[in-house]
Amino acid sequence: MMRHYYLVLLVALLAACTQPVVRDSVPSKPATPAAKVEKPVDDNPYSQHYVARDLHGVKLQAGSASPQLFRGVNETADYQRMLNDGYEMLGYSRFEQADVPPSRAEAQAVKVKADAVVIYTQTVATPTTAMRMKQIKEQAQQSSKAAPTQMYSYMATYWAKLQPPVLGVHVMQRMEKDDPGLTVLAVISGSPAAQAGVVIGDVLLSINGQKLDSAQGLQALSLQHAGQEVELTLKRVALEKHVQVKLNAAP
Repeated sequence: MMRHYYLVLLVALLAACTQPVVRDSVPSKPATPAAKVEKPVDDNPYSQHYVARDLHGVKLQAGSASPQLFRGVNETADYQRMLNDGYEMLGYSRFEQADVPPSRAEAQAVKVKADAVVIYTQTVATPTTAMRMKQIKEQAQQSSKAAPTQMYSYMATYWAKLQPPVLGVHVMQRMEKDDPGLTVLAVISGSPAAQAGVVIGDVLLSINGQKLDSAQGLQALSLQHAGQEVELTLKRVALEKHVQVKLNAAP
């Protein structure tokens, strides 16, 4: 019986060995891995060098699809004018490069939903080593006989229109610990603060007797009394003044 069993097993093994071995077909060419889909790089230098500001919850109007372009003259004076006109700065771009058309700044303004962009351009008299290397590389890519390219320093600030302000001032906390209050940096034209006679350089001390020691505190008190008439205490030069202000409703 055992002999018969081993005989059957031997026949089965011999039959298995005679079966053809199935293998996967070998491709005629090596398999090429699928190309990775990469997101196109934004070549707009105004986008590449954009720095956004923290607005700390400032309420803005909806951005314009066609932002206004302004040619800047003086950064400090232009900044003051934009604040007075009811704008808030969203961010800025600063870089050095060869000729870049203003349309690229406009494209970045649309991207960040700005209502206006102020552009500053200045010729770079003495290019830095990094700028020279970049210039040589760009010229080599275009033509070995290309003429030297003039380099420029670019600066652009992006602005959004504020919603109608409750009070209408931009302030800065005072550096002196023993000198309380908030220094007025700008007064928005037509705002309750402007109508009450508040001017740049005034120091806001309190609203209805509640002391002011931070911009956030001023915002909170303004919203708390929105739509009401309040007493604003301020200091102008060395004199303390009390003015009545009819605040706007909260946006």
